[in-house]
Amino acid sequence: MIQLLDKESIGDELVERIVIRLTDQGYDEVFQVLSKLFPKAKAMRLRSMSEDLSEKRDNRLIEFNNLIEMEPLDLELFNTLSSADQDPQLIFNRGSWDPTKFELKLVCARTPLKEFFDECKSITCENCIVSRLEAFSPWKITLNRVEDRRVDLCNNCGIILSKKDQIFLRNERLTYVCHNCGHKGWNKAK
Repeated sequence: MIQLLDKESIGDELVERIVIRLTDQGYDEVFQVLSKLFPKAKAMRLRSMSEDLSEKRDNRLIEFNNLIEMEPLDLELFNTLSSADQDPQLIFNRGSWDPTKFELKLVCARTPLKEFFDECKSITCENCIVSRLEAFSPWKITLNRVEDRRVDLCNNCGIILSKKDQIFLRNERLTYVCHNCGHKGWNKAK
């Protein structure tokens, strides 16, 4: 639901969480998130805000507050980004605001056989990747997790856990029952 947000009713903490989460991320990623969060805002304003956040400029919190006061936003996405709909227990156990990072490695299986396939003779490997990436058939894919997984994700479906889920904190484990897929699992709490 897209609406103008009453800033006084939500407080500063939720806005600061979003700014922390988007700070020091890549410019393109921040711009994509902001364009979905503020679908009716002008592109130049969102580009300027994306640049402020990605480069950790001092005025980023003030500018983001101004943007929230003046532009209608997607309330559901705002709640997701600010963790307003999350169980407070999860927020305290989250190690950082950074998403889990993965490294994707694509190895073209056709490169050694370039002389045998007519469609491969006239194109470079990069063009091959761009044109055939959706099919995934000629690729061998290796996915490596670069850093620790976030605490608040279901291990089965990958959805972010929220107040809808049954969450229990026991010792160093966060046990849960996912509302989306019904998976009963646990994550290391810290």
